[in-house]
Amino acid sequence: MSPTRSITSRTGHSARSPSHSIVASRWLPPGAYGPQNCRLATRRQVFIYRGYEKRPTLESEPRSRVMTILVTGANGQLGRLVVDSLRRRAPAAPLAVSVRDPGRAGDLADAGIDVRHGDFDTADTLARAFADIDTLLIVSGDAPVEARIRQHRTAVDAARAAGVGRVVYTSFVDPRPDSPFPFAAIHADTEVYLKASGLAYTLLRNGVYADNLLGFVGRALESGTLAAPAGDGKVAFISRADLAEATANVLLGDGHVGRTYELTGPAAIGFQDVADAVSRHTGREIAYRSIPTAAFEDGLTQAGLPPFMVTALGGMFRSVATGDYRTVTTDAAGLLGREPESLDAVLARALD
Repeated sequence: MSPTRSITSRTGHSARSPSHSIVASRWLPPGAYGPQNCRLATRRQVFIYRGYEKRPTLESEPRSRVMTILVTGANGQLGRLVVDSLRRRAPAAPLAVSVRDPGRAGDLADAGIDVRHGDFDTADTLARAFADIDTLLIVSGDAPVEARIRQHRTAVDAARAAGVGRVVYTSFVDPRPDSPFPFAAIHADTEVYLKASGLAYTLLRNGVYADNLLGFVGRALESGTLAAPAGDGKVAFISRADLAEATANVLLGDGHVGRTYELTGPAAIGFQDVADAVSRHTGREIAYRSIPTAAFEDGLTQAGLPPFMVTALGGMFRSVATGDYRTVTTDAAGLLGREPESLDAVLARALD
């Protein structure tokens, strides 16, 4: 029989274990308990690993070890909201961010957050940024289709090389390669690539941002008409803030490995409904007019948007018109522990 020694956790409990007992980190996915994925008992004891062929036996208080989370794109709108939500939920948890321009993240550095330089176009910066990270959030960026596919694959490769424990990826609802929305092909490719990487993963298929409607609403208040190439299509809009909170809960919680969440708002809303809501909240009569997609794209071009964004937004509205984004799920409510904010509430907050 092998000699035993006592290991004492931070809670004061002790357990008898074989010499050189191994502690398996709780963030590892089921089936990943192997010699290469185990750590010596240098932190709170969670599992005593009794041989490489067996699953770990719980011998002390089942509390999660301290994990380091990294959020990419933390200078962007969604990334910054995720960081804010993480700080509210777990202010003492180790947190890092990866940004292309660390100079723009000075406020995060001042708050004690580990700000790292990471550029999706430069693999070696990502390798350094992802070092010693347990849970990584890859926030999808803005670039033409081919460039973004390459960038996302580079990020996944860097995460695997760095030994990241789990990757959470912000995908999009209806990620079909043949979708009218060109960016759907990006998310379809990244999902497949991430699943094939061997990394533990969670996919967050984010719905259409309710916040993006506010630009349309502003123009409608100027002209009296809400003009969009949406036809009679409906969308299960969800606020960026709710998506950020749900994402933070996934990053901090257990039980999400291998899961795909379809994150939508609580109801599918048509653009006539949007016009009616704006009228109700402002006291002004706002009409809805469905316009040709070509006219919409011409307006975007005149406004100075790059061609790839013009094509993408035109394609998104083709998907809206055909009902691709009308499906409502309860996934967001499950992650939030409450109903997501309604579009009417988002508009009320902006207009009242």
